[in-house]
Amino acid sequence: MSRDPFEEMQKRNPVTSDELPVAPMSVAERILGRKAGRTMPGWALAAAAMFLVAAVGGGTLLWLGGGDAAPVGSGGDTTTTTLNTPVTTVPMRSQESLYFFMDPQSEGRPGGPFLGPVPVTVEVEGHQGDDAVTTLLLVRGVMGYLLEGPDGLALPVVEDVSIEVPEFTSAIPMGVSLGDTFFSDSTGVVEIGLSGDFVSGGGSASMRGRIAQVVYTLTAIEGVEGVRFFIDDVPTTVFGGEGVIVDDPATRDGFDDLLPAVMIESPAWGADAASPMVVKGTADVFEATVSIELRDASGGVLFEGFTTATCGTGCRGEWEIAIDYATSTISQAGEWGSLIAFESSAEDGRPTNVREHPVWLHGDATPGSSTTTSIVGYECSGALAADALVEPVGLPEAVARTRAEIWEAARACDWDKLQSLLGPDFSYSFGGQDDSIDAPIHHWQGLEDQGEDPIRFLAELLNRPFGTIASEGITYYVWPSAHTRPWEDVTDAEREALRPLYDEQALADFKAFGAYFGYRVGITDDGDWVYFIAGD
Repeated sequence: MSRDPFEEMQKRNPVTSDELPVAPMSVAERILGRKAGRTMPGWALAAAAMFLVAAVGGGTLLWLGGGDAAPVGSGGDTTTTTLNTPVTTVPMRSQESLYFFMDPQSEGRPGGPFLGPVPVTVEVEGHQGDDAVTTLLLVRGVMGYLLEGPDGLALPVVEDVSIEVPEFTSAIPMGVSLGDTFFSDSTGVVEIGLSGDFVSGGGSASMRGRIAQVVYTLTAIEGVEGVRFFIDDVPTTVFGGEGVIVDDPATRDGFDDLLPAVMIESPAWGADAASPMVVKGTADVFEATVSIELRDASGGVLFEGFTTATCGTGCRGEWEIAIDYATSTISQAGEWGSLIAFESSAEDGRPTNVREHPVWLHGDATPGSSTTTSIVGYECSGALAADALVEPVGLPEAVARTRAEIWEAARACDWDKLQSLLGPDFSYSFGGQDDSIDAPIHHWQGLEDQGEDPIRFLAELLNRPFGTIASEGITYYVWPSAHTRPWEDVTDAEREALRPLYDEQALADFKAFGAYFGYRVGITDDGDWVYFIAGD
């Protein structure tokens, strides 16, 4: 590939440099099967200790350093102090979106490639009870992946669905480094430091493309409303030799020409989509009408209908629709389907301005009771859990050791090992449990035989945020942390951590009840595993 990022795109699209929006990149790397979770880069985890916090007009300005550079953007009479208040950090997975360019998928709006979202799972040590700190960590996490470019993506192989995989490209030059980053929770503005490479090369179209990628990616994070750029520590609203001007702070306004006429924002391209699926996007189409279809792996129609954007025919509006598809028609292990949004031609009704995303559909057995693996004569779901254990911060050594042993035994479906780890007076049922030593194992095996998946939950919960409960001089370390407080006090980050395990109805049930009552795990501060139980 040429070192000039625009030469190859120029060959494919013989237009002037001013019209050329993106630099060429190879098709993103694909992995076999379901999409892989991405761990947070080491540089981001290492930086987590570099927080500063400042009081700003009734809100909080948080700084996360990006290296040796001095902090920027604090300004004025702000007083900055180190963040030394004791906090509880919790490992958190959050599925976010990266915005790259994709070729048009049908006739319709001229131009392209257009911006579109692809999913990325960011793992951070979230700060329990402080969403602003967690937001700042997510900002740095997604920026790390965005600056890697599409070649760093781990996208799924989409099998059994007739979707042409687009080429994902980026206008951001390779080699751009991330500097200091601020976030104000009162304004929702991120101040992002980038190296001078960010403004090197390319014309005005390319410059606008790279700015839009940053703005769209960051404002997709909950709580982020705008972006203020610092290039080599200098606040910047005018970019490149051709003087591309952005607002201060930059928002999504002004980049509509880089979007397809119909844009699906959620679920992102290749994302997980359990039923009921909430589909969101924007559109600039005739009479603001957006047609929607959902098809299974064989092409069968699971849903077809339409929705109306908040604006149309010359202006871009937001649209949203909920799709409750029949999981009974989906294979138990799940399968790829096609989510299609388009405009019906005013001339003959043909689909135009089509945007199509592959999405992972759940059958009756997913996510609650997926296909299981036979171990020692019993079917066991533990092998379906994530294949890596996230190391949390703040666990006593004895608790961390027991947690790791339980997780390893659950993943391996090692019943003997699980039995050996049961602590004294172990609780596994509210329904008059048998106190014999192997009763918990027999109970879980019976549930697995019935198609349920308690062992998968056991392993997965140990990868969720933890909390603590103190009682009669004993501190219990509890997974998930959502069980340690009323549902109304559970943070957005903690709820998102539960979302891969529970559908929207289950989360609504927790809200209605006022507390989490699903499976939970308890280990005492001296390392005794004392319960794995569900119910209220």
